[in-house]
Amino acid sequence: MSAAAPRAGQASPFERPSARELQRQRTRARLFEAALAEFAVTGFDGASVAEIARKAGVSRPSFYFHFPTKEHVLLELQWHKELEMVARLEGHATLRALLEALPDAIVDVYASIEGPGVARDMVMIYARSPEYLPLAEQPFPLVRLLASRFAEGARRGELRAGLEPVQATFLCLTGVFGYLIAGLPGGTQREDLRAAVGLYLA
Repeated sequence: MSAAAPRAGQASPFERPSARELQRQRTRARLFEAALAEFAVTGFDGASVAEIARKAGVSRPSFYFHFPTKEHVLLELQWHKELEMVARLEGHATLRALLEALPDAIVDVYASIEGPGVARDMVMIYARSPEYLPLAEQPFPLVRLLASRFAEGARRGELRAGLEPVQATFLCLTGVFGYLIAGLPGGTQREDLRAAVGLYLA
């Protein structure tokens, strides 16, 4: 019986990280939590890298070893928040069901981010980030989930005529994140987002 080849990037269950690697992971986690705590108090722009490092018990250069910029902390936060959204959404097997659930997931998850304007800053950084890559190289889980559902929806006839799945994925996310960046006043976020994502359904 031949063993299945491991997927790219998949760690062996028998691999044991070294003490140095474990220490690196713990330091990075402390810096991440200290940065989020600082953002919650001062906002992203007002946060001091020196203060973040001090609260994490490391030097300022150590922060830059783990996170090249403050923006990279928010990119990692976006990744974590997308994991939360995907956990809520992946049980919705059809494109229609997923798009109906997407606005609540987005609003609820982003509302959980503490700090003045931090959620908006995160979305702005994410939207202009070089990490916003083609689907085949995409590290962000919400993008991959939507791409999968749009492709399946196109085969089922759920996708609006004239749209390609990849095109629809990026147009949908661009519209959603553009709306969040605009920060329009009022309590109609969920309804507005439902109307926006509904445009992609047949």
